[in-house]
Amino acid sequence: MSTPRTLTLPHGVHPVTLETDRGSFATLTAVPEIGTPLGTVLLVPGWTGSKEDFTPLVDHLCRYGWRTVAVDQRGQYETTGPADKSAYSLAELGADVVAMSKALGGFSQLVGHSFGGLVAREAVLTDPSVFSTISLMCSGPGAFTDEQTLQSLQMLAFGLENLPIDQVYDLKLGHDREVPGYVAPPEDVAAFLRTRFTSNVPLSLAEITRRLTDAEDKTDQLAKSGVRVQVLHGETDDGWPIPVQHAMAAALGVKAEVVPDAGHSPAIDQPAATARLLVDFFHDYPSLATQVD
Repeated sequence: MSTPRTLTLPHGVHPVTLETDRGSFATLTAVPEIGTPLGTVLLVPGWTGSKEDFTPLVDHLCRYGWRTVAVDQRGQYETTGPADKSAYSLAELGADVVAMSKALGGFSQLVGHSFGGLVAREAVLTDPSVFSTISLMCSGPGAFTDEQTLQSLQMLAFGLENLPIDQVYDLKLGHDREVPGYVAPPEDVAAFLRTRFTSNVPLSLAEITRRLTDAEDKTDQLAKSGVRVQVLHGETDDGWPIPVQHAMAAALGVKAEVVPDAGHSPAIDQPAATARLLVDFFHDYPSLATQVD
């Protein structure tokens, strides 16, 4: 879960409902105020996350000239979803992202953060023709393999199906507070985190949690998709092990890029540096040290 530093939206970033042939999706959208956009960047958040995980990145990418759209997936925070397990397979979630890209005109630069990377990959494999690139940010090749992590995820999924979601959040928060280095967020951000978690469709969050325990490794299929791929992660990312991400990058024929002084949420920790790595990849030239001021 990413923790926003502030809930104030930058100038030019607005809540917009994206209408698609698979339903409506809540977004944070920014469009350059001058000139024709260079294209569209579509940002897909991860497990227990939301479009707000990208707020500062939306601003930076827009300032580089890109129309930028961060979404809530089905059943996630401000996007509704059905109480149906089958609705939350990777195939269904990926088809949603395909529909989003088509609604935005196609040829999107697709960015998936963490679990969102698995969804983004599924979207590309479903219909590569509507994506120009895919960037896997702090994501991995498939399910987690660490036994302790798997047990924690399975327990959370069980709790979401058998307890009120508010109670599940309290249990999770209690666990998080015991992690060394935990820093309590400001009161308004803490309230947002609770609201966001408890606004999820419980079955959606349970099924997404299970996808982190059973997702198939489709790295080889992605490598053959014909869509250019980028792999990047924060310097101290604590999601998928960094060697696993680097091995995935090698299998995709690329070198993993590192965002300095960032953890599992580089879009929040270092939005300017993250934006620069992304736009350099979109334009297909080596990254420079210069950042947006």
